[in-house]
Amino acid sequence: MSTPEEEYELGAAAFREGNLREGAQHLRNAAFNGHTQAQDQLARIYFAQLKGREDLMNLESAAQAGDHVALFVLAMCLIEGRLIDKDTDKAVTALKHAADKGNNMAAALLAGGARHL
Repeated sequence: MSTPEEEYELGAAAFREGNLREGAQHLRNAAFNGHTQAQDQLARIYFAQLKGREDLMNLESAAQAGDHVALFVLAMCLIEGRLIDKDTDKAVTALKHAADKGNNMAAALLAGGARHL
């Protein structure tokens, strides 16, 4: 079994080679095992893919299923009002759930005072 760092490196290499699906899977493996850079990259991918209501519904489904990166991205959408009405209270709740599930970015944002968003 690969370490989170190895998974992250495998994902980066796959992306460089144009193997997007393989790269994303390695990033997911690293992200769900606490690799902060992988969490960041995966969140960027999720966020970039949000184009419409259907994408938002898929993101919400992933968040409800416990995907902590999806929870983090959903929180960012709620903070920015991207494809959804702004709602800081719901965003903070989503960040707390993401942090509880191991999302380091959510934990850092909460530690930095997410209530002031």
